[in-house]
Amino acid sequence: MKVYWGGPLFTQAERLWNRRCVAALRAMGYAVVLPQDEAVPFVKAGSIDARRIAEHCYRQSVDCEIMVVVLDGTDVDSGASVEAGLRIGHQRALGAGGKTIGVRTDFRRSEDRHLNAMFRLLDAQIYLPSFKNEDPEALCQKIHKTILRLNSKRVKTKRTR
Repeated sequence: MKVYWGGPLFTQAERLWNRRCVAALRAMGYAVVLPQDEAVPFVKAGSIDARRIAEHCYRQSVDCEIMVVVLDGTDVDSGASVEAGLRIGHQRALGAGGKTIGVRTDFRRSEDRHLNAMFRLLDAQIYLPSFKNEDPEALCQKIHKTILRLNSKRVKTKRTR
């Protein structure tokens, strides 16, 4: 199953954490698209072709079966937010399949976990506060279980039609 990992990727800490989570999902058998790696061919001699990166990542995000979008921070990463919004819009407009899962490890909380109301359109949200559990593999186990649950709902829905 193809999974797109959307989230912040601009600091060394973000990229390393992304890689660790993606490695855990790959060890479970998922084919994971990691945008920070997808962008490499579009960076040459210090020049970045941002338009081609955006187009390529958009295509990857709508073509995958599952998108995992990282919702950490006081304000969710703008690029990841756009990717999730485009994917949800694409799915709704075309009746396309696939699910979008939000993941939040930020332990700062309010009633809405500091999330924009639009994130309620995600198919599922996982909250595993990093203050209590800093194990990316445990998070990926929760992602795996959520994927299985969402896919079993999809199969049941297809059978009842």
